[in-house]
Amino acid sequence: MTEVGWELIWRSKAIPPRCRPLAAPNDSVVEWVLTIPDGGLVLDVGCGIGQHCVYLGERGFRVAGMDISPTAIKISQEVCSERQIVFDGRVGDMTSLPWADMTFDAALSISTMNHHLRADILRSMNEVRRVLKPGGLFLVDIPSKDRLEYQQRRSQVAAGQLTEPEPDTFVDVRPNLDDMDDDFLPHHYCDEADMRDLLCSFEIVKMWTDLPEFVVTGGSNKRGNWIASVRRPLAD
Repeated sequence: MTEVGWELIWRSKAIPPRCRPLAAPNDSVVEWVLTIPDGGLVLDVGCGIGQHCVYLGERGFRVAGMDISPTAIKISQEVCSERQIVFDGRVGDMTSLPWADMTFDAALSISTMNHHLRADILRSMNEVRRVLKPGGLFLVDIPSKDRLEYQQRRSQVAAGQLTEPEPDTFVDVRPNLDDMDDDFLPHHYCDEADMRDLLCSFEIVKMWTDLPEFVVTGGSNKRGNWIASVRRPLAD
């Protein structure tokens, strides 16, 4: 179901502008790239259709990407080729990355790793750690429990519209005809303690929340993620 769902999303004619290959990069990525060694080899875990691979490649980094969707990798390869970026793209699941130990100088996973049950998030984190060189950097984000969306999902569980297969993870198992709706996937949300626990095998360089206030009916609320820049310990 996951593979089929992502194929529907990336084959869709209605991909949001923010997700397209030449879309502006995530703000956290723009800041993070300044910490990567020049010319480093960087892996995008769950690269989608190449947004951050293009951004990194055009800044002189060597890039690789994996995604569970063959269509996503095909589009990423085509866009990188058009822009003369050498791209090592592979189809696979982030719980079992198809690269050797200690291959990469850095890795990132943006708006992706939370689409698993918690045990598979941990497996994915361990796989990223495995393919990083000692001292290698990793940027990752997970939706915060402080965002309005989390409270909405809790209400949907109470109304029988979503399932909660484990604490703070939500899935919509109802038939859905909207190709760009990713609610068929698990959506895991975390607080600071959970984020630190998920990253327990790394050294945390910086961790913060991106929670801008926005106005809703009846008052203001927050939306955003926990974001972490971490590294594989040098002592490994």
